[in-house]
Amino acid sequence: MTRVRETPWVVDLKRNSLDDGPGIRTVVFFKGCPLRCAWCQNPETVSPLPVLQRTGESCLSCGACVTACPRGRARPAREPEPKEIDCTRCGSCVEACPSGSRRIAGEQLAPEVLEQRLLRDQVFYRRSGGGVTLSGGEPTLFTEYVGELARRLRARDVHVLIETCGQFEWGAFSEHLLPHLSTIYFDLKLADAQRHRQWVGRDNTTIHENFRKVARVHADVLPRIPLVPGLTDDEDNLRALAELVLSAGLRRVALLPYNPLWVNKRRALGLELPYAHTEWMPKAEVERCEAALTRTGLAVVSGAAA
Repeated sequence: MTRVRETPWVVDLKRNSLDDGPGIRTVVFFKGCPLRCAWCQNPETVSPLPVLQRTGESCLSCGACVTACPRGRARPAREPEPKEIDCTRCGSCVEACPSGSRRIAGEQLAPEVLEQRLLRDQVFYRRSGGGVTLSGGEPTLFTEYVGELARRLRARDVHVLIETCGQFEWGAFSEHLLPHLSTIYFDLKLADAQRHRQWVGRDNTTIHENFRKVARVHADVLPRIPLVPGLTDDEDNLRALAELVLSAGLRRVALLPYNPLWVNKRRALGLELPYAHTEWMPKAEVERCEAALTRTGLAVVSGAAA
């Protein structure tokens, strides 16, 4: 399994978040993910490299990006088919754009620099019972770096939560990251290995193995199930995932109701839509899924929003 050792790119720091763990939190979105979920909520974080994002709604079609591009490959964001083939992400078109319709998503920071940025809100963490949430992408791709960041934060008495897809090398994770994590949010998507490969990009063998291991050795693990209409929300899948959770000795689960905002983000990156559902999940559907899980004996708790 591939594990990236260099300094990761950070695509965003979401401050004052109330949706990614207890209390007031700052969420770090790392770039890079080993999975390819068809409904990925943060498609700008899938690649471990910085990417060019274009927003057609604000584009003036002035051609400044075309003139500025040293390779002549930039095109106005209003064009229906993006043409940034072999883009070097130099940023020339971003600087030239008068409407702000282009940006380079990604920044590299040393662990101590990122730590200091995160500590700016330490007073809010303490007063609210919050902290820092490590997200992405998949932060476990960078176990040495993220582990060092988590160690620094824990030494300053900051609650550190990680959101993981579970596709990681157990040895590196348990050595570098696990000792410094306060809470683990572990996402479980599809129980069937073939369907998992079809919609997530690989089978779920390693993910389920890691879930069982984490549940055995860490005191605060919360499994979360994203509710994706027509894919993960059927009762057969929910029951099968409930069996996995119960067999691991856990008695609670969180649900992540479907959020369609990712569709426009994916379009802004010029990516195809392998799955498209543009409506928010109705409350009645969420309640149906909750009922299916509670019938198995699991308690459904708050696990924030995806």
